[in-house]
This record gives sequence, C-alpha cells and structure tokens, in this order.
Amino acid sequence: MDLLRILTRVLFAYVMLLVMMRAGGKRLVRHASPLDFALSVILGDMIDDVLWAEVDVSVFVVGVGVLLLIHIALDLLRFRAVSWR
Repeated sequence: MDLLRILTRVLFAYVMLLVMMRAGGKRLVRHASPLDFALSVILGDMIDDVLWAEVDVSVFVVGVGVLLLIHIALDLLRFRAVSWR
C-alpha cells in the first residue's frame, strides 16, 4: 500500500474512534465497565484490520456502527435494570 492510502485509513479510523468514544460517554478508564473493556478490545482488532486493508472501509464503518448500537442498547438495559431496583 502506498503511504497516502495508509495515512487516509489512519485518519479515518482515528475519527471513527473519537466519534465512538464521545457517543459512549466514557472519558476515563475508571468509568469503564467490563462491557466497555470488551468493546475496546474488539475495536482495537477492527482498527488493525482496516489500517492494513484486510477489510474494506465500508465494512469497518458498518461494524463500528453495529457495535455502537449494541453498546448503547446494553447501556440502556443496564441503566433500566439499576433504576428498577
């Protein structure tokens, strides 16, 4: 791969991770739950795949979007479970 393609993929992946972190609302590691940790491990592997062009960028975007929706849904379920007690 040429350097421009790698640079473009790195910048795109970085922006996607920033958006995902902001949407998750967790700013510090100490605020993270086990679900947040699992999500970060999965995202790390996905970033590796997109940076080295093992998967298309569109597949990466869909994967990150699905993970974000699942993460938000689980956070809402966890919030409701705590508030029902």
